Amino acid sequence: MSKVMTMREAIADHVADGDFVYIGGYVCRTPFAAVHEMIRQRKKDLTITRGNAADDFDMMIGAGVVKRFYSTFISLGMYGLARCYRRSLEKGIPHKIEVEEYTNLSLPMMLMAGAMGMPFIPVKDMVGTDLLNIKGFLGDGKYKLIDSPFDGAPVLLAPALHPDVGIIHVQQADEDGNAQIWGIGGDCKWGANAAKKVIVSCERIVSREVVGKDPSRTIVPDFKVCAVVEEPFASHPGYTPGFYDIDFGFGYLYQQASNTVEGFEAFLKEWVYDLPDRAAYLQHYIDRFGYAQFRRLQAKFDYGYPVSYEY
Repeated sequence: MSKVMTMREAIADHVADGDFVYIGGYVCRTPFAAVHEMIRQRKKDLTITRGNAADDFDMMIGAGVVKRFYSTFISLGMYGLARCYRRSLEKGIPHKIEVEEYTNLSLPMMLMAGAMGMPFIPVKDMVGTDLLNIKGFLGDGKYKLIDSPFDGAPVLLAPALHPDVGIIHVQQADEDGNAQIWGIGGDCKWGANAAKKVIVSCERIVSREVVGKDPSRTIVPDFKVCAVVEEPFASHPGYTPGFYDIDFGFGYLYQQASNTVEGFEAFLKEWVYDLPDRAAYLQHYIDRFGYAQFRRLQAKFDYGYPVSYEY
């Protein structure tokens, strides 16, 4: 049975208030369309996680969607510190979120443990850091120190993560949800497979035959997927390899707007609340900045070296 639906339906049906949500996108393929829809539907009390968090998470925090955050770091990249994140922690605007901080290696490994059905995973890069001294909502469950059963050396164990739902954006998927990516993979494979169910947005829907010709690109099998949303430009203002580049000008627009509470609220009204869906978002972008600017973001097509799929 086809799992294709709109983003509005996918978020309404599969993301509940209070859920633990993994959001994919490790530098690229950030599912902005899904983030906007969660804000638009005014989801609340979510626990969220992703390595390399950026303006997508900052926006959710400022909109009041987030209660807890498994963090490695969050910033606006070349535009500096995440404004809504700082206001939340320093001033409680719109409310103070709870944070549990890990490293940019440990957190993906915790998702990997969840995907592989392991209760915990040994990590090394947190040892000797102040991350061991600062505990958030997990308390003593943030990590455990044991002696190795093999040589007696100290070992740090981090708990496996099991999100209620994972949300990822990919280049292509079939109607059943077999999802394929290329470019930077990051923790997307592990985060999605650690989740109990997965919402997949994609640039294009392809046939099962196309997926089967290059199965090594598939990071999520269909039985994990509860919804497939064909949503071109769903990662804008981020980028999706092979389809479009990062929109640096729009990133600066968000940074400037989020400098103040009033500017951030005006940004949300213009780019989220007043627009019913991604198609309206793209049309508004073209109306404001022109089709030429929109067209410049789109990638040219470049063939890779041919691969034979014969046996």
